[in-house]
Amino acid sequence: MSRSFGNTITYLRKEKNISQKQASEDLGISQALLSHYEKGIRECGLNFVVKLADYYNVSCDYLLGRSAERNTQTSNENMISTEGTNQKAMLENLNRKVISNCIDFIFRVLSSINQREITKITSDILMINIYAVLRELYKINSENNEEFFSVPSYSYTNQSNGLSAQKTAKLQEKIFILSKSRKFDGKVAMSYDIITEEYSDIASSILSLIHNAEKSMK
Repeated sequence: MSRSFGNTITYLRKEKNISQKQASEDLGISQALLSHYEKGIRECGLNFVVKLADYYNVSCDYLLGRSAERNTQTSNENMISTEGTNQKAMLENLNRKVISNCIDFIFRVLSSINQREITKITSDILMINIYAVLRELYKINSENNEEFFSVPSYSYTNQSNGLSAQKTAKLQEKIFILSKSRKFDGKVAMSYDIITEEYSDIASSILSLIHNAEKSMK
């Protein structure tokens, strides 16, 4: 979602003279979460976009800045129907943006730390896990030649999982040592306020990834 989405739902709420507290209660979410949506800090799912459209009696296209018309006659249910085409494309674009921005964030942090070995280990972890996904996608077409890879298909899963775990443990060790070092004056301070202020261009992606990842762990 763009910043304009937050501006639009803020304008609609104020236009109807509804408080943020009242709107959040009506929509079944916390006031803090609605505030994040309105400020562009967090990105909501498409089902909630439909809910907002119904609540403010506008079209989903209007909320998303795809149309200047508020008309809801082109049913909002189309956002989650028509074989899910629109929803699928938008979710793919959203996830691509979130992942790309979070990788950018990781390397910004690594740059500020300026520790070559930590940067190398982190890069290895990312590449190993991306490689594992690539190997699985490669299997979709049974005609794809496995000779494209030098590591055989029957062993790459264990090798990539083992190497990723080994690299992660090494990273944890290096980070722990670095955090205890009094000589290190490049400590990275992170908090909600710092992320939203210093990384305002990608803050919504960082917070969205954290939220979604932790939600899947519960």
